[in-house]
Amino acid sequence: MKKCHLILCEIHYPFIHGKTISSDPNIETHYLVFDKYNPYTYLSYSVDNDDSDYDAIDMNTDIEYLSDYYRMEGFEFGHPTIRNYTNIITRQNYIKPEIAQCILLPTQEEIAILKTFWLRIIQRTWKKIVAERQQIMLRRMYPDALHFRRVYGKWPEYCNYLPGLNGMLSNIV
Repeated sequence: MKKCHLILCEIHYPFIHGKTISSDPNIETHYLVFDKYNPYTYLSYSVDNDDSDYDAIDMNTDIEYLSDYYRMEGFEFGHPTIRNYTNIITRQNYIKPEIAQCILLPTQEEIAILKTFWLRIIQRTWKKIVAERQQIMLRRMYPDALHFRRVYGKWPEYCNYLPGLNGMLSNIV
């Protein structure tokens, strides 16, 4: 299993990144790694910080640079494979830190397989489960629910099931 990195990445666009005969034929469908960062200091791994000739490049500087670049650049050409490319790159959060598995292709292009979207899915799903749990806990405080529990030893049907982690992602296919 390859290690995941904290990176900034962008979708390959031939008019910006170029494409040659030696490039991977499917490179337009991948995210290119802009740079890798130390997850504790947010400084770039590409700069040797011990060398006094270089200033340390942090992730926020690169995010500002890329965001400004995409705001200034006028993209009149369409992407060869992504129809809504302009909508994707004009979003405010297009350039953001990602956790990704980085793969160096034989053509010396480094692509990223994003892992961060799973975190967002889990966070969104857990947020819904917490809200549902709170509703059930409130229903359990109803006097009729407490009376039912005292008489029958279990909660009534409308507040019997308390969702949790088990099966949380079962509806995602």
